Amino acid sequence: MNRNPPSRPRSVWIEKVKRTLSRRFAAPPPVCHRAPYTAVAFTASNEAMMSVASMQIARTARAGPAARVNTPRAAPNSVAPLPRSSASRASIVTRAEISGLSECGQFQELCKAEIPAKIPRSDFLRQMYRWMLISFQDNGLAAYGKRMEIDLVDGDDDMTNGMCVNIYGMKDGAESLICELFCEMDTEMVNTYDTLMPNKDGELEKSNRSGKEEFVKGRYFVIRRPVPFDESSNKALKAMIKDMTLAINKYYAFGSCFSDDAT
Repeated sequence: MNRNPPSRPRSVWIEKVKRTLSRRFAAPPPVCHRAPYTAVAFTASNEAMMSVASMQIARTARAGPAARVNTPRAAPNSVAPLPRSSASRASIVTRAEISGLSECGQFQELCKAEIPAKIPRSDFLRQMYRWMLISFQDNGLAAYGKRMEIDLVDGDDDMTNGMCVNIYGMKDGAESLICELFCEMDTEMVNTYDTLMPNKDGELEKSNRSGKEEFVKGRYFVIRRPVPFDESSNKALKAMIKDMTLAINKYYAFGSCFSDDAT
């Protein structure tokens, strides 16, 4: 009797070897997806926090005064609504209710821009006057909803020191002057220099070739209005001042209020 088991076919042994190798060199276990889920949950938490913060910011923004030009909101009153004529009179703000008053207490300063000493004041004011004639006097009603007129303002030395924009609006059924916007240089004297000279220690200092101190009048171009004032012009003033600052920046960059990047 043959006790040896019958020999298996070659294909059976090959399959057994394959199964052994596949178990020994099997692929690593699948990566746990807990970390991605945690990251997604963390991101969602961040988005929720951001949404809550944006809602709080939105509520804060809505709580502030709208269409104001550096003018604080008047204290709320509990009185009943006023008739139209009385409400028109109530829109006039007195000195005690505003901020940014000038030293004399007669004007509210809305904005001011420092003009470098090297910029000739006469050329700057001449170009701003031409720009205001086109932007405010000719197109004020179409662009800002108010009819306007421009007048020149003379300083103490009888030289043109700025412009006055007369803004008109409807009051009690008739057109009347509602705001005077003064745009002029202040009276501060600013040192000017035209060269650099070494001093006794060898350091460079600003000086003038004439050997004397030289000054130019006006450090800031100030935009202000007299008080008390009518608040019905605030919306137009906000847009006007924004456009005026852009014109001043164009003069800084290109030497003309009418220039832009394309010219």
